[in-house]
Amino acid sequence: MVIETLNAIVLAFAFALGLAFLFLRLKLPVLTAFLCAGLFVGPSGLNLIKDPHSVEAIAEIGIILLMFIIGIEFSVKKLLAYRKEVFLAGFLQVILTKIFSGLLYLTLIEFSIQVAIFFGLFISFSSTAVVLKILTDRGELNTPHGRYIFGILIFQDLTVIFAMLLLPLLAYESLQPLKAVFKILKALGILGIILLLALKIVPVVIDLVAKTRSRELFLITIFLISLGVAVFSHKLGLSLSLGAFIAGLAISESEYSYQTIAEVKPLKDLFMALFFITIGMLLAIPTLVENFWQSLFTLLFIFCIKTLVVFFVVYLLNKNLRTAFLSSFYLFQIGEFSFVLLLEGQKLNLLSPTVYQILLASSVLTLFLTPFVIEIADKLTDRFLRTFRGKHIGLVIKKHTKAHLRHTHRAIILGFGICGRNVAKALKLLDIPYVVIELNPKTVKSYRQKGEHIFFGDATNPEILLKHGIKSAELLIVTITDPIAVRKVVKLARDLNPNIFITARTKFVAEMDELFKLGANEVIPEEYEASIALFEKTLRYFKTPINVISELILDLKSERYEALRTEKVARFKEVSPEEVLKNLTFETYLVKKGHPLVGITLRALNLRAKSGATVIAIKRGNELTVNPQPDTPLKEGDILVLIGSEPQISHALYYLETPYEGMY
Repeated sequence: MVIETLNAIVLAFAFALGLAFLFLRLKLPVLTAFLCAGLFVGPSGLNLIKDPHSVEAIAEIGIILLMFIIGIEFSVKKLLAYRKEVFLAGFLQVILTKIFSGLLYLTLIEFSIQVAIFFGLFISFSSTAVVLKILTDRGELNTPHGRYIFGILIFQDLTVIFAMLLLPLLAYESLQPLKAVFKILKALGILGIILLLALKIVPVVIDLVAKTRSRELFLITIFLISLGVAVFSHKLGLSLSLGAFIAGLAISESEYSYQTIAEVKPLKDLFMALFFITIGMLLAIPTLVENFWQSLFTLLFIFCIKTLVVFFVVYLLNKNLRTAFLSSFYLFQIGEFSFVLLLEGQKLNLLSPTVYQILLASSVLTLFLTPFVIEIADKLTDRFLRTFRGKHIGLVIKKHTKAHLRHTHRAIILGFGICGRNVAKALKLLDIPYVVIELNPKTVKSYRQKGEHIFFGDATNPEILLKHGIKSAELLIVTITDPIAVRKVVKLARDLNPNIFITARTKFVAEMDELFKLGANEVIPEEYEASIALFEKTLRYFKTPINVISELILDLKSERYEALRTEKVARFKEVSPEEVLKNLTFETYLVKKGHPLVGITLRALNLRAKSGATVIAIKRGNELTVNPQPDTPLKEGDILVLIGSEPQISHALYYLETPYEGMY
């Protein structure tokens, strides 16, 4: 039995490795490669692994570790920072998805309340792993749609607890509301007891182990806690996943949380890969072929429900069509936790084998389609917005043809984050009138109360730019972080005002050429500016002359950062600070009480003429006077800072001891 299990694991990972490499080359999610690997080696594929359940028990460790890490990463601070996106957008998305999908299931498929509730739970989750990775890779995590997507995903992770509590209740033939409420309260009571015990015991145990400074003991303790609390909760009637979440929660506020994640995450990823391979093995191709149209209908049903609900929720809270569209396209797929629910639902006999296979197949397809849908999401959004706004653009341009002459501001700032606020400060110092366009309503409200000339609006909409005087403005500063929106704004501004000077900020070097082609006059890449700052600090540390540093920086920035965009290494006349400084000596001299120097000015002392050394600073008490004036009189307790060659310093020290001999 052990050999068979090991053979299955080896085969599964061998296929997964090859497919993962191929999928990475094709820029597809690795998760889909694991699903395909399971399909190939499973009974529906090459039948190399005849019994998928031989590795299923081991794969479930991945779910326990996943919930353990979710518990550790549960942060009150993170929730407060994204409170609107999490508690409003997330709550509305989960609740509305469950309600509409459940009602439609009852109406269109079958009248089974338990299965309808399960179906609502099943499709309400999106893939945190896939979506967050794509958002991060595209640099869109801090964009308006990125914030809403992130917030909704966080709330979905939180609702996992209630889904796991509710699931066993659905297995009863008749779902009695009072009985269900009683069981949920009972489960919450048990949950509270386990959490209280974990919060009291777990930190103490980890603290004792951490003091041993043994990495092996620390790792064993983490596994014992995660698996032990999971098993303990299972003994009390709760799920293993909930127990693991509680164990993680007990560690989340301790100083060991980050180290715990660092230790567990690689193993979690390994077991989660095995879990998705197992899911792929369970996919029955013959059943899928027999129920092809049902699977396709389910896929379309999931896509429509999820995109419509997310669009409605985000637009309701944000009032921006583009943000709502992009958010809906990113979150249409079924999440990894939905597969956990699917397996649990099958174990509880909530689903027939055919329904199970249909849901499994349609869910896997949503994950396959995710990267492709996200890739074309921006184009689809643009096409819709052009169609929607096209009827009004002509009227808008006519309306503002003369109206723009009334605008008095010379500059337009897009975005009012740290970068935008600093630009505004500079324009205020120069007394240059400007206007700010910002998409965050809270920021607009806050700074309008402070007297800032700021307005709410989506700058990718030509009407907004026209209303705020794009035709008469001299300068446009684009500080927003969304790379797609930056490209749109630059092109739109150039079309509306061919003479405006456009300065755009970009996070990635790869965006520079595209922005220049679209009409930007200056592009500030964050990567290069950071590297230039480090370059300057490095040269300053090695005492490179300041004028040489300035010239080098100008060279690096010239020709659109050409020196940094090529492999050629620029050479300059070598200046060795060490050679210059090695013959110089710094020395200090204390003016003691009753010393003949007391009361003498530096001019009268004439130290440089007498010895060649120079007084470059005087420390008087807590004050340091650099490059003191010639008429500065010396006082008792002064410390003179001298510079010169060693012979000059020797002469200076001798002269300072007997100043009158040298002066007369």
